Amino acid sequence: MRLLILTGRPDCLGENDVPIGNAFRRFGWEVIFGEITAIGSEDYRYFTRGVLVSPSGEPHQLGSAAQGTTGVYFIDECQLVLLNGGAPSSISRDVWQMLWLASQHTRFVNSIEGTLFLETKHALGLVVPKEHRAVAYASNEFSLLWERYRQSPDLCWVAKPPNAYCGQNVFLLPPNGPNVRAILQCLTGNADAQSKFGGLTERESLVKRHQFQYGLDGFNAQYALLEHFISEVRQGEKRVIVACGQAVAWHGRKASLDDHRSNIAQGGKPIPVELHSDEVVLAESVGRKLMDYGVNFVGLDMAYPYIIDLNLTSPGGLYDAKLASGVDQSDQVAKLMMSHFQKP
Repeated sequence: MRLLILTGRPDCLGENDVPIGNAFRRFGWEVIFGEITAIGSEDYRYFTRGVLVSPSGEPHQLGSAAQGTTGVYFIDECQLVLLNGGAPSSISRDVWQMLWLASQHTRFVNSIEGTLFLETKHALGLVVPKEHRAVAYASNEFSLLWERYRQSPDLCWVAKPPNAYCGQNVFLLPPNGPNVRAILQCLTGNADAQSKFGGLTERESLVKRHQFQYGLDGFNAQYALLEHFISEVRQGEKRVIVACGQAVAWHGRKASLDDHRSNIAQGGKPIPVELHSDEVVLAESVGRKLMDYGVNFVGLDMAYPYIIDLNLTSPGGLYDAKLASGVDQSDQVAKLMMSHFQKP
């Protein structure tokens, strides 16, 4: 049996590559660490460049190079494919298209269509019950988000891009914050700020008439999400790994004193935490809902009773959960995946 893990750097394995790769090898599987940027086709048969690792040998460590046979490997020669990262924007459309075509013949842990359309903060409204998600507004128009903010002057808000990762460009907006206008302009592409007519009152009719030109450089608007700040976040977020509908590992994240974000990539620290029964029920219900769309492995960011984010292409957390608790749950994840995909 052969698992293909599509990743960015087979010569420098990441926190999502190592636990799953080692676990499948312990169960006797061969593992190929394939380059997500090297997807190609030969007579419409899809392949990637990668390193084939046998079940025997030393386990990999974070940052180590995959030890095995380097070559070109066809995706349809694998029994299962796990996507552990996305392709650069310059080639992402081609990569997603070819992976979807490959997935018509080979099983992927997370379906391409499910991953492509659900790994976004827009998707919370589809898979998370209303009472477990923050009120949010999405738009690429600064004026709409600015007006929403001003309608509730006593509220604290969070503004962020819907499709960014690792806490990038996540801003905390306090009531009557002096920089809120600039932040919302920035997140929506500074479209109104670049208007060739400026913002003077006597030019408002011209600005409205030409608002969809978005300045001298053409359309440059970007989407931003404005959501109510969840006070529960101050008590700490938890990352919960759900495999095939079961919560299998979790850890807390402690933010640094000089940042409101607890993302590990932004300096947050994994800490041991308990997951109470209500949190397990919520995580597993969201996990089962995602399975309806072919998504079987997810990292949920939770500040109960709220789900904050879905992580599908890089559902990290197994490595940090082991750091925090000393318990490695990667074998349990591998067993759940193998059992699920060995069903007829």
